[in-house]
Amino acid sequence: MNKHGVLLLALLAVNFSAAAQFLPTAQNARQEALGGCLISLSESKPFIGLGWRQGFLTNGLATKTLHASFPIRERTFAVGHYTHFGDQTYHEQQATVGLGLPLNDWLTIGVYAIYCHLGTDDAHYDSQQSLDAGIAMQAIASKVFSSYLTVHSRHWDNSRPVGGRIGATYKPTDAILAVAELSSDERIRFRYGMEYTYNQCVAARIGLSTNPITMTFGVGYSDHHYRIDIATDVHPALGFSPQISLGLCL
Repeated sequence: MNKHGVLLLALLAVNFSAAAQFLPTAQNARQEALGGCLISLSESKPFIGLGWRQGFLTNGLATKTLHASFPIRERTFAVGHYTHFGDQTYHEQQATVGLGLPLNDWLTIGVYAIYCHLGTDDAHYDSQQSLDAGIAMQAIASKVFSSYLTVHSRHWDNSRPVGGRIGATYKPTDAILAVAELSSDERIRFRYGMEYTYNQCVAARIGLSTNPITMTFGVGYSDHHYRIDIATDVHPALGFSPQISLGLCL
């Protein structure tokens, strides 16, 4: 197994809320259904989320996530996230802490640190560790359009030591959301997703990502206190990989 080839299943993504609150989170089911594009949680209270993803053709390897965000003061958040990918013998673990600070009404900047550990119970292989950092910015041009940029180091990859994403979100009405993104990590990818929300609670989603071409689908339900999102992608080699995310706003 390529020791970093599966990191995308649990890769950190950087989120921003509609109120310009910096909220880094893991690849959740809502984001997965939108082609993997970055998308906000838009929570104004303490939030705890759990996630699980299982690939049918990955021999039992699963991704589990735990996310928490806490407001420090108005529009300023501290966040923490833990991700584990693997099975009983192989482990990829990632812990992240971040802080978001609004500079003004239209620009938010965030900083975060990422600790990664890769290991196995097989004594013939040594474990590996890395500590990386990133910075992210979001600019809000209007109530219907915003853009974001993230840049982070990748100390474990000498051939591509810097990664990042640039994208834009368009929300012409309360019911319709469209997002497009160009990312550069181990590969260069274009992502696109659309979401339609009925009665401000039930959402249907579809997305597309390239390199390789992957279609994504999902549904979600949310109210003032709870979130549940279900998604799957159709990968040309891995087939269906269902994912579920549960969230509680305290």
